[in-house]
Amino acid sequence: MYRETIILSIIGILCGYLAGIGLHTFIITSLPPDNAMFDPAMKISNFLYSALIPALITALVALIMHKKIKSVNMLDALKSVD
Repeated sequence: MYRETIILSIIGILCGYLAGIGLHTFIITSLPPDNAMFDPAMKISNFLYSALIPALITALVALIMHKKIKSVNMLDALKSVD
């Protein structure tokens, strides 16, 4: 369960990078305001922050679920009809 969650988080981060770069390029090139200028350069810190936030949320969810899963009696869960 943890492996799938981590793999899906990594895939989501990578897809978010691709979509984010495309959206950033579109917005910066096609919608610049007349009285302001934007720096079109992407810094490495932008990528690190955007990967760190979902990674921390995934780790937090994994810790919470680990505690809940440890408290489940697996034999009783297998006997359950649900």
